[in-house]
Amino acid sequence: MPLPPEVHRTTSAFLSAIDASAPGLVEGLYLCGSLGFGEFVPARSDIDFVSVSAERPDRAALTALATAHETVRREYPRPFFDGFHAVRADLAGPPEHCPDLPCTRMGAFEEAGRFGVNPVTWHELVRHGVTVRGPVLTESEVYVDDAALRAFSHGNLSAYWSHLLGELVESPAEAGEPDAVEWCVLGVSRLHHLLATGSLTSKSGAGRYALTAFDSRWHPIVLEALRVRGSTREPSAYDGNPERRAADVIAFTAMVIESGLALGARRG
Repeated sequence: MPLPPEVHRTTSAFLSAIDASAPGLVEGLYLCGSLGFGEFVPARSDIDFVSVSAERPDRAALTALATAHETVRREYPRPFFDGFHAVRADLAGPPEHCPDLPCTRMGAFEEAGRFGVNPVTWHELVRHGVTVRGPVLTESEVYVDDAALRAFSHGNLSAYWSHLLGELVESPAEAGEPDAVEWCVLGVSRLHHLLATGSLTSKSGAGRYALTAFDSRWHPIVLEALRVRGSTREPSAYDGNPERRAADVIAFTAMVIESGLALGARRG
């Protein structure tokens, strides 16, 4: 499938910039995230990448990477071009053994970080990755461990999402904001899907899964999250009642966290 125009222009701009200042540095460029599932929503999606080099970047190469990313951020500030720069040996082992890497988050470059360095990225690369440059990655080159992926997802529910739920309970108005509706409802559903089926899915795929996996009482808030995700102009079932939308986001998030943690424990 051809890349969406926004993705093509951003990846082309990055590769042109880095090739001009550091020829041969980026041997492979791969996209993961929603693109790997055939899903890209220009107003909502980011461009998640992993680049591969033969050797660790030296000072000159780090400067070249910073300059190339600044060029992309200046010319095409959105969607964000976010990810990390690895060597092949990094991908061949568990993510937790990987050192800090040059990376970008929300378009901002840092020389050493861990954004995206986790089992989800490793699995997406080899099972759903989109190759822009270089050979297609295989499971002989990228470390995948389904048990580790499940454990990471279970831990994400018990740590990040449980903490976020507590914040929403204390500030319920924030739960009704469109971004929070999409992030929470589809985010926890995505993790539940992994724990229940053993496979990854996109955010919209997680919403479709939630419509079949959970009681129909939750359908309005799931459909609302999909409406926000799709950036459609369809009327909201919650128009005029933001308090009910916020309450449903909080209740749904709590329900899925509890269900996912129990599911993870049973299958762990």
